[in-house]
Amino acid sequence: MTSAVEIIPGKLYWISDKSPPKNKTNSYYFCIDNELVYQPFCSDFGPLNIGMTYKFCVELERLLKNQLYSNYKIFHYTSLLPQKRANAAYLMGAFQIIILQKTADQAWKTFENLPHFVDFRDAGYGGCTYKCTLFHVLKGLEIGMSLGWFNVRTFNLRDYEYYEKVENGDWNWIIPGKMLAFACPSPASADSDGFKVWTPEDYAPLFHQLGITAVVRLNNITYDAERFRKMGIKHYDMYFLDGSIPSENIVMEFLSIAQRERAIAVHCKAGLGRTGTLIGCYAMMHCEFPAAEFIGWARLCRPGSVLGPQQQFLIEMEGKCKQWRDERRVKNNNEDELAMSPQEKYISVHGDMGQAERLVTAKKQNQSPSNSPFISSYRTSSNGPVKGSINNTKSPSRNLTPGSSKQVSRSPFHK
Repeated sequence: MTSAVEIIPGKLYWISDKSPPKNKTNSYYFCIDNELVYQPFCSDFGPLNIGMTYKFCVELERLLKNQLYSNYKIFHYTSLLPQKRANAAYLMGAFQIIILQKTADQAWKTFENLPHFVDFRDAGYGGCTYKCTLFHVLKGLEIGMSLGWFNVRTFNLRDYEYYEKVENGDWNWIIPGKMLAFACPSPASADSDGFKVWTPEDYAPLFHQLGITAVVRLNNITYDAERFRKMGIKHYDMYFLDGSIPSENIVMEFLSIAQRERAIAVHCKAGLGRTGTLIGCYAMMHCEFPAAEFIGWARLCRPGSVLGPQQQFLIEMEGKCKQWRDERRVKNNNEDELAMSPQEKYISVHGDMGQAERLVTAKKQNQSPSNSPFISSYRTSSNGPVKGSINNTKSPSRNLTPGSSKQVSRSPFHK
């Protein structure tokens, strides 16, 4: 059954059908089903990562601005295969959020009356009882952008595609400038098949460059932690079983470490399940990132993140993280009140609360309120392999090209 929707009135359309829209006059269609391809770990099939999202959005924006196609209707075509259809719908939803600056709700509304989209699943074996919906992924993208974790105008695709490779470190920012996920370092520089892998000595200089002050290991010991410490990187061990959920004590200890350290690099065996779970707890507590949407965001950054029971664990931990966040705010507010002078307390009760807060903040920074700087916690540069770049993907770098076209000899999607 044909499923077509209008994205930009009279100009841009998304269509899912058994064959492309070949008989439409003054029309151009493209298909990325075989160009932007998800590389599965197991039975997972998406969503397509943030690098592919960037490619799609930038190239489609370029196509829409190309004067050669100013009189054409543009169709993004996808087949009726459920997995291809879901990924194609995600890309067009992401385009609406990133380029057209719509909300996730508005982007999803475009598709909500179409036949059901298959839900994304985890990268584990066996059945999956948790549903990561298309809307959750779009909402996760929207929240990540609102926090400054992704900007299409500054995103560094080259670094993104370089560092996701095993031979280049296999790491991705989940929270840029604060939480990096990576695979377990190797005790030797080559694996059993002779391929290059990264050791603590390989990671440490890069971590210094990225502003990372500590490594958190969640799996069993496979390398000597002193190899990081000797190179000026702190190291913490917080083991729990592969595929399982952490105890509340482990979660609290992780949050405490993250609070103390400038930025941390977290790994388990593959840097997916246990790693994504604890980073999710931090995102829920400190960034107010809802659990379902965080799972979608994490899989855009690092495909395969959060597995099996860890998915439901994050959903259940959302309330606990909110409780901890509220308790922390009360504690901080009480500490601020104790630091106030009698004059500041009077202002906070009878006058301008904002003035009182600025006075306390200025006192802590030993500055006058007029020159107190604003410091953004996670908004960082993306020029080169530094704190602002989110370096993800588990798939090869490929140019975005169309499946086929009508009435044109060469596609602007072809580089």
